[in-house]
Amino acid sequence: MVASKRSIAHLIATNFYGGPEKQIVEHIKRVDREKYNLILISYIDNGASNEIIQKAENEGIRYRTVPMSAPWDIRAQWKLSKILREENIDLLCAHGYKATVMGWWVKFRLGIPVIGFSRGYTAEDKKVAFYEWLDRCALRRLSGVICVSEGQRRRLKTYGITPKRSWVAHNSISVDAMKKKQNGALRNSVFKRLGVSENEKMIVAAGRLSPEKGHKYLVDAVHKMRESSFEVSIVVCGEGVCESDLKRRARKLGVYDKFRFVGFRRDINDIFNAMDLLVLPSLTEGLPNVVLEAFACKKPVVATDVGGVPEVVEDGVNGFLVPPERPDLMAEAMAKILGSADEARRMGEAGYDTVKSNFNFQNQAKKLEKIYEEVLAS
Repeated sequence: MVASKRSIAHLIATNFYGGPEKQIVEHIKRVDREKYNLILISYIDNGASNEIIQKAENEGIRYRTVPMSAPWDIRAQWKLSKILREENIDLLCAHGYKATVMGWWVKFRLGIPVIGFSRGYTAEDKKVAFYEWLDRCALRRLSGVICVSEGQRRRLKTYGITPKRSWVAHNSISVDAMKKKQNGALRNSVFKRLGVSENEKMIVAAGRLSPEKGHKYLVDAVHKMRESSFEVSIVVCGEGVCESDLKRRARKLGVYDKFRFVGFRRDINDIFNAMDLLVLPSLTEGLPNVVLEAFACKKPVVATDVGGVPEVVEDGVNGFLVPPERPDLMAEAMAKILGSADEARRMGEAGYDTVKSNFNFQNQAKKLEKIYEEVLAS
């Protein structure tokens, strides 16, 4: 007798299609359809569409939407319960603080198992810190927690969060989706778009410009490199509350001319394929997608030894790890890579091998399916 398929819903509340959203969509595309029916459920502000729903529609993924007019709209919760009943959901996966808190409510009200995904905490301001506190409160009460790295699982323990069950399922990447033909034409086109001179080395920092991302230490590191023989341009991709402070710091240290603050970019694939080096100066991380993306483009990485970063960056093999808040060591590591084309190429190839073998969506899907089976069998 053939076992019936189990129905699993992934719940998220966002209007944006970024790293976490990409992980969800790519996983749903690869799950074993003989065993599972997967559906994406997204809260939407005032009934409008959003980027993840548009992406799901383009990819042929089944989805439902829950209109929400306020952060804690009780009508939205009744609507969610109705959808879960209609779809005969056996397991709910919650992504982000709002979905996690609502998942706790669903577990209490409907009695279905709920697992939360934990990707990292930033506490970039009081509002975010409060939301993250709510997330941690809810995670304690779910059926289990999936962390994106061992580093994140350890961090949860420091908060006293020891759920009955926890697992690690690393973020993953499709190397074919990132890798482009790297030639002079692409490099020249990207450099021209970004205002980088042809004779310069391009170092990229990509991510939200908020305190925990440590960009101020990158500014300090570039200041320490000013006496080197390298002509460099630091392209900062991203937006955030720290942008003005970073620009002031760069001007004060006399390195503002080395920086290109280019904001949010939709041509990030082009930029990564054209860059010489990715730098990640973060003070805290779960498992950074930008590192996976750099490796998929065969580019070396200099990153801080925090969170789940050392689970993907192997010091001296596919990049360099440096302690956080150490701009001197960051400058030294960047100079080592920029000073040797052979070393940069070797590290880039090693990084590519790392993500292709260990951080692909096929492996991630198998890991998550085992977790589904464990939870549903209990």
